[in-house]
Amino acid sequence: MDLDGALADFVAVEAALRFSHDPAARVQWARSLNGLGFIDLMDAKTARAAVSDPDEETERAVRWGLKQALARFDQSLAIQAEPAYRAYAAGNRAYALALLGRTNDAREAFRRLFAEGGRDAYDGQVRDTERLSVPEDRAVRRLIDDVWHEMGEA
Repeated sequence: MDLDGALADFVAVEAALRFSHDPAARVQWARSLNGLGFIDLMDAKTARAAVSDPDEETERAVRWGLKQALARFDQSLAIQAEPAYRAYAAGNRAYALALLGRTNDAREAFRRLFAEGGRDAYDGQVRDTERLSVPEDRAVRRLIDDVWHEMGEA
């Protein structure tokens, strides 16, 4: 694979869609960014799941992948206008924040997500913690459940 060529193609597509005057194109670009972020997040979880006791290099690689994912979710949210697709990106963003150990930021992000999306948003987050589960997902699940209960939901 020609990585330089692929990167040049990606940059050209990104420039065309990010600054498009067509709202539908911007929605699709934002969806793509969210999807790429989710791939980064799952790749980070895969790297973490591959070892039972991560060394410093593995932890650094996992954090890098999660930060990449978070950046893509933030980019997606900056341009996404469709509420349903915003909810997916917002949920993924909250999950990445939690996996990064940014508990206060994640708590607030989950609170907003659940206030807007209700039970469907909660169920989606629970499903994400069960997808290729890593030890850190236990703390994320507790946080999700805590926020859900704090909001008077059950």
